Amino acid sequence: MFPHDVILPSCPDGLDEKADEVFLKIANFVDDELEGLYGLNRYFKFKKREDLLGTFVVCIAPHICTATVGRIIGFSKTQGFLASPYMHAAMRRDADGDECAVMLLMDLLLNFSRNFLPAHRGGTQDAPLVLNTAIRAGDVDDQILDFELGEYPLEFYEMAEQKKHSSECKSIETVRTRLKAGKDVFSNINFTHNCKDINSGVLNSSYKILPTMDEKVNKQMELCRKLRAVDVTDVARLTIERHFIRDIRGNLRKFSMQVFRCSQCNSKFRRPPLEGKCLRCGGRLIFTISEGSILKYMQKALELAREYNVSPYLLESLELTEMYIQSIFGKETEKQESLGKWF
Repeated sequence: MFPHDVILPSCPDGLDEKADEVFLKIANFVDDELEGLYGLNRYFKFKKREDLLGTFVVCIAPHICTATVGRIIGFSKTQGFLASPYMHAAMRRDADGDECAVMLLMDLLLNFSRNFLPAHRGGTQDAPLVLNTAIRAGDVDDQILDFELGEYPLEFYEMAEQKKHSSECKSIETVRTRLKAGKDVFSNINFTHNCKDINSGVLNSSYKILPTMDEKVNKQMELCRKLRAVDVTDVARLTIERHFIRDIRGNLRKFSMQVFRCSQCNSKFRRPPLEGKCLRCGGRLIFTISEGSILKYMQKALELAREYNVSPYLLESLELTEMYIQSIFGKETEKQESLGKWF
């Protein structure tokens, strides 16, 4: 694969639509636009999914505003986005399960406008304001600098047997070493394992199939308990510190700074008017940040902390956060449970 090549999902067992079917419809829509609105000739004229091969697309990940041009070279039965490490790094993704989006380049050039974007701060996220047409290895996510390109020497295995850190092995060629030496980083890249068919593995990860965050975390921890090489307590700590507690505190902070919105005319107020209703239409005012968005991970974070014996400091930090939340919303006296719990 070249750096800009992408293979899109067409998973028969997936919950999402197949990429080839979606893009055929979009290509026909763009052709209708060109013909009906602009009086121009149809551009794509696609009839079958093979016609999509070689088509230019743009790839963008959540929370960034730079889209990278790619080229469709095929479709897989896996529910995943397959591309070179450089494409993942250009999108600021490290291939750890994060979602990304792909759209036809012609659709972007024809239909995108800043006038469609929200005016509030952050409204420019997830929007292709910048178009990257040529990936430069030194300008993308710096995780790519540690990507290994050459063969693993005997020294690597000897040092692994001695339980030394991988950074101590200086004889493995990486993107970093090639860039420093002025060498080409896009060709002569070795691989470690042969593959006869990219569709022979797991087609759709359970993380995507499982509907709730509780189930996702439970399955993750169940797997971690089976792996001798994994420190389960550390996984619990990282899940809490890197995900749950940041989400809880971030939404709590937004709640204290939120504006209020009229449910009828959509007018927004920095402070609720003394009348307790919209000053324009008299409609009911509602929160823009809900209580549920703050509480959704609180109990799961506490369960993880107590079950896997994380540090007392982290547990106390969670308990203090819970106390602060209860001081705002009050303590739940009743908890709604699913009927399945009792059978």
